[in-house]
Order: sequence, then structure tokens, then C-alpha cells
Amino acid sequence: ILLLLIASAPSVDAQLKTKDDVPLASFHANVKRTLQKLLNKRCCQIVPQCCEWN
Repeated sequence: ILLLLIASAPSVDAQLKTKDDVPLASFHANVKRTLQKLLNKRCCQIVPQCCEWN
């Protein structure tokens, strides 16, 4: 019975984490934020009206 419980337990590998133990959701949020900043900088150079002033 103990072997069945161990086999059915969630695996550590099933958790969404990078090799540095950072949750992937946080990693994706950081990437999205960085890309948005780059897009805003590019947009500001072309069309100043689309700049975000945060």
C-alpha cells in the first residue's frame, strides 16, 4: 500500500519551475514586462503619442 501512495504522489518535476527554482509564471511575467518596455521605447521613437509614462 505504501508503494502505491508513493507512486501516486505528485512528482517534484511536475511543478513549473526553472532550473534556478523560479516559478515559470514569474519568469513569463518578467519576459512580458521586458518586451513591453522595449516595444514602448520603439513606439516612442516612431510615434511619440503612443508612449506610456509610468
